[in-house]
Amino acid sequence: MNEQIQILPLCLIMVMGPQILTAIFLVTSKDAVKNSLAMLAGVLLAASIGLVLWTGVVKALSLDPSEGGGPGTADYVVSGILAVLAVRVFLTRGTAETPKWMLALQEAEPRRAFSLAFLLIFLMPTDIAAMIATAHYFHDANLDWYDGWPLVAGTLTLMALPLIAYILLGHRARTAMPRIRDWLTSHGWVVNLVVIVYFIYQLIG
Repeated sequence: MNEQIQILPLCLIMVMGPQILTAIFLVTSKDAVKNSLAMLAGVLLAASIGLVLWTGVVKALSLDPSEGGGPGTADYVVSGILAVLAVRVFLTRGTAETPKWMLALQEAEPRRAFSLAFLLIFLMPTDIAAMIATAHYFHDANLDWYDGWPLVAGTLTLMALPLIAYILLGHRARTAMPRIRDWLTSHGWVVNLVVIVYFIYQLIG
């Protein structure tokens, strides 16, 4: 269970960026609840398939852990992937802005919300790096893809927060969403960077 808990910070990498911003925009759409539920279904499916896929890739490549108990070649490879991602996050920190296509989400329908959420989780470089790191971490611990349920559950919970706030707080939540969105757009990179550095430390520290 300890290994499963260790991956929970990666949930933040999974959602920080267009992913959580999409969830925020959808609770301001005309059919907020249906659109948000469709989005969460897309998140669940994409995260589950991605975890199965990358776990299979790691196993197929036979990236065995170091016999001495310290970091092996595979640990450094995965850490290198995360380091490249960290550099990318840092270099693009000042260019963060809300994509124009995201503004159209206020007119979205459930089908579009589902497909967009699926693609954002399944194809975003940050999410791919998080799933590769999870798959490798579990491979070292002799765990299987289904042991990655905390990553899926944590990602789903974070993406559901705007909807939960909307249901509990109603109009007050919708009023606060633009301010939250603007803060995440300009500061989300800090969260990503901290989590990436933390997990690199877990791999080779």
